[in-house]
Amino acid sequence: MHPLRATGRAGALLAAVAALASPAAAHSGTTHAGTPHWLLFALAFLGVGVAVVAMAAYRRGRIAGTTGAAAGLVAALAGGFGLVGLVELQVVADTGPQIRSIYPTLSLVVGAAMAVGSLVVGRLRWPDRPRYVALGVLLAAWVVYPVVMPNGGTYHALGYALVATVVFAVGYVLYSDAWGVVQSLRRDRRPLGAGLAAGALFVGFFAFSAGTLTLNPDAGIGAPTESLVVFLPVADPLVAWPAVEFVFPSVPLAGFVSVGTVVLMGLLGSLVAVNVGVLVQQARADSAADGGTSALGMVATTGATACCCCAPAFYGVLSVLFGAAATPAYWAFLDPTSPVGGVFFAASVVLLLGSIIRATGGARSVA
Repeated sequence: MHPLRATGRAGALLAAVAALASPAAAHSGTTHAGTPHWLLFALAFLGVGVAVVAMAAYRRGRIAGTTGAAAGLVAALAGGFGLVGLVELQVVADTGPQIRSIYPTLSLVVGAAMAVGSLVVGRLRWPDRPRYVALGVLLAAWVVYPVVMPNGGTYHALGYALVATVVFAVGYVLYSDAWGVVQSLRRDRRPLGAGLAAGALFVGFFAFSAGTLTLNPDAGIGAPTESLVVFLPVADPLVAWPAVEFVFPSVPLAGFVSVGTVVLMGLLGSLVAVNVGVLVQQARADSAADGGTSALGMVATTGATACCCCAPAFYGVLSVLFGAAATPAYWAFLDPTSPVGGVFFAASVVLLLGSIIRATGGARSVA
C-alpha cells in the first residue's frame, strides 16, 4: 500500500474512532489534567499509525533511513504521551458487578484448559521438549493459584516458589533453545542498544498502565500534601512482597516499587528487549525471512504482546469508548480471583518467548 494512501486511511479511521469516542467521554466526564480522554486516545492511535506507515515506507525504499527513523521516533513519543495520559485516569467502579461470583469457577476452568492444552500440544508437537509442557503447566498454576489457596495464598510459601519457578522456567527455555542468539547480542552493540532501549520503554509504560507509577496522585481530604515515603507489603504478583510506596505532590509523582514488581517487569522487559534485539540483528543480516519468520511478523508479535502485558491500558481504552459501561472490565482486571490478569501474563510470556525461539529456528516441530 502506498504510504500516502495508508496515511489517508489511517486518518479516516482515526476520525471515526474519535467521533465514536467523543460522546462516551463527554457522558462519563473522563479527562486527564483537563484533557479529554478521547483526544489522548486519538493521539496514541495516530502515533502508532504514523510509526507503522513510516516503517512500511522505509521497507519499500520510499523514504531514507534517517527520515524513517526520525518519523518513527516522533510518532513513538506522541503515541507514548497519549497512552500514558490515557491510562492515568480511568472510570473506576466502587462496587463490583454480580458477575464476580463466577470468577473462581472461570479461573479453574481456564487454568485446567491451559494445563491440558499444554500437555496435548507438547506431546504432539515437541515430545522431546518437556520443558514446554512444564512452562505451560506452571502458567496454568499462576492463573488458578489465588483461587485454590486459602485466603488467596497471599503469604504462602508456595506462591513465592511459583513465581521463582516460572522465572526459572522461562530462563531455562531461553537457555536451551535460543541461548546462541542471546550471546551474539552481547557482542553486537547496535541490536543490544536497540533491545535495551525497547525494554526500558516497555517497563516504563508497563509501570504507568499497571498503576505502579502515576503522574496524577490522589488529591483531596486525607491525601498527603508533602513528600512521603513508607515501607509496606504489596500483594502483587500473587503474594505479598516488601515494597516502598512514595508520594511527591510537588512533582507530581506517586507509586510503589516492590520485589515482585521488579521481578515481573524484569522478566517481561527482558523478553521484549531480546525480541527487538533479534529483530534488529536479523534485519542487518538481511535474513529476516529465514526460518519462516519475517521482520514485519516479529514487529507485529512484539507490539501486540507488549499491549497484552499492559492489560490495564485496555481498560483505559474501553473507558474512552464506553464510559461507565466499561466498569465490569475494571473488576475483571482488579479482582485476583478473575483469570483475566493471569491469562494476559501467560499469553505475554508464551508469545514473546515463542517469537524469540521461532526467529532463531529453535521451535521447529518434530512431528
